[in-house]
Amino acid sequence: MGPVELIILVAGLAAAGIAKGISGMGLPLIATPILAGVFGARMAVTIVTIPIFAANSLLLTQGLRQRGLLRGLTPFLAASMVGTAFGTLLLAQLDQKVFAILIAAMVVIFLAGGDRLLGNDPAALRARVLGPVVCFVGGILQGTTSIASPLVGSYFHAQRLRPSDFVFVLAAMFELNSVVQLIGYSLQGLYTREVVALGLVAVVPTLLALAAGIYFRGRLDVVWFRRFIVALVVVSVINLLWRTFAT
Repeated sequence: MGPVELIILVAGLAAAGIAKGISGMGLPLIATPILAGVFGARMAVTIVTIPIFAANSLLLTQGLRQRGLLRGLTPFLAASMVGTAFGTLLLAQLDQKVFAILIAAMVVIFLAGGDRLLGNDPAALRARVLGPVVCFVGGILQGTTSIASPLVGSYFHAQRLRPSDFVFVLAAMFELNSVVQLIGYSLQGLYTREVVALGLVAVVPTLLALAAGIYFRGRLDVVWFRRFIVALVVVSVINLLWRTFAT
């Protein structure tokens, strides 16, 4: 890897870390395609799991006072973890083009009419049933590509959580999924010495940029935060469709 490639990787990880710090999502969305251009898709997905775990750990530590939010999310978290476990093993057997179209359609529905679909009461039956289904499918995406934010982010965006609550909930879910990923990929022998070394190196620019993103988030009002989330989700869906149909 030459100096130009190294600069591109560091810049990409820095951009990904800032997006993650602001919104709680976007790290694999930005970092994985950049890493894939240098190392290939399979290796890139494996490498990025290490800075993802580190970034979510920092976000959880920073928002620890909000841990009470997780009491009502046990079915969501469990469904997401099960989906991730399946994703590490089974998604290669599915029709990824059909899957990408379904994910894009669900995101459009949540962005366009998520408030009406879920209702005003998060405890309502339709929200309680739909939420775990969304998180399960998001887990499958994370288990295979590390990118669960198109679906999960749009769902919780429709819940109109406060920015700090939104980030903490996503960090908790993605952290648990990361643990499942780390175990699943380890059992498959994907963590070679090179992968681990590159992943640990990637942690440094990611966490530095993450801290900057956290700083910027504290200065965004709710309206601009929600606009940022919508923009990031839209970009993630475009990226998902492009990666699926252009390769």
